[in-house]
Amino acid sequence: MRKLLFALSFSGVVFAVPKIEVKDAWVREVPPVSSMSAAYMVIENKGDAPDKLVGASTNIAKVVELHETVGGKMRKVKALEIPPGKSVELKPGGYHLMLINLTEKPKEGQKVEITLKFEKSGEVKVKADVKKSEGGMHMHEGH
Repeated sequence: MRKLLFALSFSGVVFAVPKIEVKDAWVREVPPVSSMSAAYMVIENKGDAPDKLVGASTNIAKVVELHETVGGKMRKVKALEIPPGKSVELKPGGYHLMLINLTEKPKEGQKVEITLKFEKSGEVKVKADVKKSEGGMHMHEGH
C-alpha cells in the first residue's frame, strides 16, 4: 500500500497536461442550394501531453464530422491527434470539419460558433468567421 501511495503522489508531480488553443477558424460560405459546408482552423497544443479532437458540434448544422482529403477523396476520421508542442491545421485539401445538413446557410461576414470536443481537454468553443472560398467551390455534394 505504501508503494502505491508513493507512486500516486510522485506521478502527480510530473503530471502532463495538454493545453489547447485554436486560431484562424473559418467556415466556407456556400450557395443557398448547398446542404453542407466546411470549417477550417489551426489547433495548437501548448501543453506537454497529447490530446485528440474526437468530435464537434455547431448550431448551424445537424451533424459535424471530422474528414480528411486523401487523393481527391474524402474519408471520415474518428479522431485527430494534436501532439504536445505542435499545431495541426485543418485546411482545404487536408483535414477539415464537415458541417452536414445545414439548418442555416453561413454567409460571408457572419460568425459561427463551433464546439470542439477533445479527449482530455473537454469542450472548447470557437468563433469562426464565414468567408468565401478562394478558387471557387469545391464542395462535396453527393459525398
